[in-house]
Amino acid sequence: MTHAPRRPRSRRPSLHRYTRIAAAALLSLTAAACGGGEKSPTGTVHIGGKNDQPGFNLHSQHTDRGFEVDLAAYLGERLGFEPKFHDVVSAEREQELDDESSASELVIATYSITPQRDEQVDFVGPYFVTKQGFLVREDYRGIRSEKDVAGKVVCTVAGSTSAVAQLPVGTTPHIEIDYSTCVRKLQQGDIDAVFTDEALLYGYVEQQKSSKVPLKVVRDVSFGTINRYGVGLREGRPEFCAELREALRTYLTEEWASDVKVQLPALVAAYPGDWENRFRPDPQDLDVYSSCKG
Repeated sequence: MTHAPRRPRSRRPSLHRYTRIAAAALLSLTAAACGGGEKSPTGTVHIGGKNDQPGFNLHSQHTDRGFEVDLAAYLGERLGFEPKFHDVVSAEREQELDDESSASELVIATYSITPQRDEQVDFVGPYFVTKQGFLVREDYRGIRSEKDVAGKVVCTVAGSTSAVAQLPVGTTPHIEIDYSTCVRKLQQGDIDAVFTDEALLYGYVEQQKSSKVPLKVVRDVSFGTINRYGVGLREGRPEFCAELREALRTYLTEEWASDVKVQLPALVAAYPGDWENRFRPDPQDLDVYSSCKG
């Protein structure tokens, strides 16, 4: 099913942290007036996202574009709220939802569902499934198999599942705060590869295809876990969780494929005829991995 392109949402400036305590208090009052705040909030809902991830969420010229922006817009349309993104780094996603001074209702930021994270926040998902892989310069031939990763300098991001993955002995990890910095260092020749979720890497392939240093994903070389992206929300909101889960279930069947085609064309091109099988979760998986059951 296709749909008309959505008008990109404007972003709240990421430096406006001083307003967040007041915003959180206002949201709490609104929630209390609506019967405990369990059901879907209305009006503006602040969402923590990562603004440096082409294909998923890239902030440019005062707008956010990407698959996760489309997803948030769909959820907002279904549940009656207006999503508004602000930037959050990987290492602070749990804190974004756990901190009472934060105005964030949700985190939609290539946020993999793990048992450790699920102890701190609730999840609805998955809305994307991906293995982890390596991004290299297009003319690079130094990684062709798993054993070739040993001895290489590999960049990933603090707070990500890739940062704790077991790589071969002799691999030198290089940790940054965001993937854009890793990609820049890769193109400069300072590192050998960027290691993170394969789906995310194809966003950079598309973004850099016309640059002086184009990039590619190494095929069939992977370490770490299979990652399942979920929508993070604060614990103790079972009705809101259930409403999000059912809206997301509908999204997976109605609009997921068309949004991926628009926002992640390099991923689609890499797996012609098979990309949906590889990256789209079964809608029944939401009953397994979402924090709200039943």
